[in-house]
Amino acid sequence: MDFSVVRQPIFNRQQNKVAYQISFMNKTQFSDKCIPMSVFSDRSDPRKLNDLLVDAGINQYSDNKVLIITFEKNTFKNIIDYFFSSRGLVIELSKKETLDTELLDLVQKASRNNYFLIMDDRVLYNGYENYLKSISHVKISVKNKKRSLVESLINKAKRFNLRIILDDISSHEEFKQYSLCKVDFFKGDVFSKQNLVEVRTNTLNEGILLNVFQHVMTDNYCYKELTSIFESDIKLTHKLISFLNTSLYGRQGTIGSIKQAVCFMGENNMRKFISLLTAQELTQTRTTDIYTKAVSRARFCELVAMNTGKNKTFIDRAFLVGLFSNLPDILGLDIQEALDLLKVNDEIKKALLGQECELKKYLESVIAFEQADWQLLYSVTEGHNISPDLVGRLYNQMIREVRNNSYLH
Repeated sequence: MDFSVVRQPIFNRQQNKVAYQISFMNKTQFSDKCIPMSVFSDRSDPRKLNDLLVDAGINQYSDNKVLIITFEKNTFKNIIDYFFSSRGLVIELSKKETLDTELLDLVQKASRNNYFLIMDDRVLYNGYENYLKSISHVKISVKNKKRSLVESLINKAKRFNLRIILDDISSHEEFKQYSLCKVDFFKGDVFSKQNLVEVRTNTLNEGILLNVFQHVMTDNYCYKELTSIFESDIKLTHKLISFLNTSLYGRQGTIGSIKQAVCFMGENNMRKFISLLTAQELTQTRTTDIYTKAVSRARFCELVAMNTGKNKTFIDRAFLVGLFSNLPDILGLDIQEALDLLKVNDEIKKALLGQECELKKYLESVIAFEQADWQLLYSVTEGHNISPDLVGRLYNQMIREVRNNSYLH
């Protein structure tokens, strides 16, 4: 099936990832993130909605979690009679649809067919109560809304026994405030940010890892000096040798010495390994989501660079730009302070500071795709050797590799 998809996580009150929102790329209407009608071209009996989605490959984005897929009215109308197993799938109706009698009839029919449906917070305003009787979830955006209004909408949703998804949560304070309202689910960038108080308890500066990181960030760094640094930290040495002796790295035989390990890794792979180890150390006080997002973006940037004919140095830097593009969220520091601490390459620094350079375009294209901002994606890639369709295919590859821990090969 020829379409590009990005997933965005949904969290519960315990900040556990429980679902993914799936957004589809529409090349003619960028704001449309609905599933395309072409997915349902096979109407063979028995018509099972879940089976069609599996055949289209959409299940690969689930990681055994619930998928939320947005439908526009006409597509939904065409599949309303399909057999629908609610396990693992919730349908959201596009917020662009007019709340008219035709849509209400469709929603009521879906309810009779036991479809789990999400609608946006327009249905919580006066006059749309009939919708509330037929849907299972409501998504409330907190963006540009006063807290009193959001709480009023939450209370109304609760009166109709609806499960609530709060969207556009942007800060830990906002999350804590609305958690007190006993909301079911949350969506927003806040879950990729680390609390400053947690960062301050981190032991990165107390160990040797920061010195190693700063050393390998230097072009053509000294192998002998790096070996000496490793020799002063048994724990770090153990991590390096253990890593190389696992099947993950895809080699036979064993590595038995620091010098052998440093030489075997090579400059670029050592830089990648230490960067990942540093990111892992920085995020150790939080759930794995921060680290996973950083690694995913790093590999995504690297794949785009690899598939657009870039040399090894550029590919290496693309990986690092992706990995540390979340530095303010990871460290709780201003980006300039974070970069000064880690002493990264000047080209990487320029890209992360938003200064014009080729690396910046690669990072922007990846972030635009992650955010399902199709208009920005096409704008950023125009005039560059980056195809939006290629970015979509590489996103799928990145998902598979991160899931299988094969992105370091």
